[in-house]
Amino acid sequence: MVDKFSGASVVIEVDHSFIHAEKFFTAHYESEAPLPTAVGAETAISFRTPTEAVSAKRVHMIFDVWANDESIFEFREGPTIVLNNQTTLPILNRFRSSANTSVLLDNDLVQVAGQLSSHTVIQAAVADRSGGTILHPEALAAGGAPPFGGRSNAMARAAREWVLDFDTDYVFILTNSTINDTVHNIILNWYEHADSQYGH
Repeated sequence: MVDKFSGASVVIEVDHSFIHAEKFFTAHYESEAPLPTAVGAETAISFRTPTEAVSAKRVHMIFDVWANDESIFEFREGPTIVLNNQTTLPILNRFRSSANTSVLLDNDLVQVAGQLSSHTVIQAAVADRSGGTILHPEALAAGGAPPFGGRSNAMARAAREWVLDFDTDYVFILTNSTINDTVHNIILNWYEHADSQYGH
C-alpha cells in the first residue's frame, strides 16, 4: 500500500497483518451466576496447545482481565487440570468471514480443537488448575487505575505477549479477594503461525 500524497509505503502492525491473513483469534469469558462471593472463589479460562506434530503453528497471546472488586489474577503454564469440569467457550476469528479455526483445544473429557474451556466458580473448584509455573501474577485493586487497579491491560503487546509452548496446558485464573459479589472478565487475543510462515 502506498500513501497517495507522499508516495511512501504504508506499514501496518504485525497484529493487523495477521487479522488480514485470517489468523488472529479472540475469546472472552465473563463470570456467570453464581458470581464469586467468597474470598478464594475463582473463575477461569483454560486450554491445551496441540503437539508440534499435529500443528507447527505457534500461539502468540496477549490478555486483558478485569474485576469490579479486589481480585488476584494468575496466568499459569502446565497446571493440573481435571478434565470435564468446564463449559465450551467459542473462539472467534477476527476476520469475520473467514472459515479458519484455531489450533487450541478445550479441556472437555474428549478435547476438541477450535474452542476453549471456561470455568464457573463451581466448575473451577473441581477442575483444580493448581501447580505449574505462574507466568504472570497481578493484584487487581477496586477503584484503582491500571496496572494496579481493577484491570490488567494489554496495551503494549511487547510487554504482554507470550509465545506458548507445544502440548501444554494453560489457565487464566481470577480469584476473589473479598466477600462481595464480583464480576470477572478475561479476554484473550492471539495469532497463530508456523515459523516458516512469517510472510503469511
